[in-house]
Amino acid sequence: MKNIQILIIFLFSVGVYAQNTSKINADLKLSDSLTLDSEIRIYAGGGITNYSSLFRMYKDKSDKWKAEFYQHYAKVSGQAELQTEKQTLKSKNDMEYVWNSILRTNVQFLPNMSEIKYKMRERGNVELVDGEYQLTWRAKEIMDGVGYKVQIKANKKLHEVDYGNPESYLKYYPDVDELIYFNELLDTIKKEFGIWKE
Repeated sequence: MKNIQILIIFLFSVGVYAQNTSKINADLKLSDSLTLDSEIRIYAGGGITNYSSLFRMYKDKSDKWKAEFYQHYAKVSGQAELQTEKQTLKSKNDMEYVWNSILRTNVQFLPNMSEIKYKMRERGNVELVDGEYQLTWRAKEIMDGVGYKVQIKANKKLHEVDYGNPESYLKYYPDVDELIYFNELLDTIKKEFGIWKE
C-alpha cells in the first residue's frame, strides 16, 4: 500500500498569538485601537518565549511622521517580571516614502494567512486506496518561528492580518503573491529602520 500524505493543518499559534495584543498594549501604555488616520503596528513574537516586539509608525496630529520600536518581556509568575523598552526610530529614507512603500505591499488588503493556506501545498493526486478514491495533498508545516499581527489604518480604513512564519513559508512557496507582499513589508521595515535583523 502506498503511503498517503495527508494535508497537515497549519498551526499559527506562535509567539504573538500566544500573547494577547491587548495585554501587550496595556503594558506599553498604548490604546487597543488605531486612532490616527495613518498608522501601522506590527506585533512580532516567536516560539514559546515571553518576548515580543512591536513596530509602530504613524502620522501624529501635527502631521509629522514618527516611528517607534517596543520590546516587551511579559511577566512570568515566579520566573520573570514585566520588562518593556521603547526606542524612537529614524528611517533611511523620507518617512512619506517609507509609508508609501508600505502601502505598495498591499498590506491594507491582504487576507489572513489562514485564508491562503490552500495555496501553500502541492497539488493533490487522486489515488485508489482500499477500494475508494481519495485526494491526497502534500504541505509543509513549520512549527517554530515568528508570528506577525499587523494592524494598519490608511485612507480611513482599518485592516488587520495575521501571518505565521512568512519568511520560512516563502522559501517553500515562492509564487504565492500574499507571501511575497507580506515579506516585502517586513523587508521594507528591516531595511529602513534596522530592526528584526537576523
